[in-house]
Amino acid sequence: MPGFKFIPVLSRENPGWTGRKGYVHAVYEELFADKRPAKFYICGWADMLKEARQRLETMGYDKKSIKFESYD
Repeated sequence: MPGFKFIPVLSRENPGWTGRKGYVHAVYEELFADKRPAKFYICGWADMLKEARQRLETMGYDKKSIKFESYD
């Protein structure tokens, strides 16, 4: 997919991990503060996904731009 960028974010400690850390909400809010067109593919726990949808919609992104995969 042209323009696709995968940005994994770990909220738990993982020795040797050099990528983004912390809560994913702060990361996407920082990266997309300019509110440019984007599609979001987010996987995680149900409560995190619910919060992500609320935050992304508050940022102005449409439900159709947000895709989830939930695990229990």
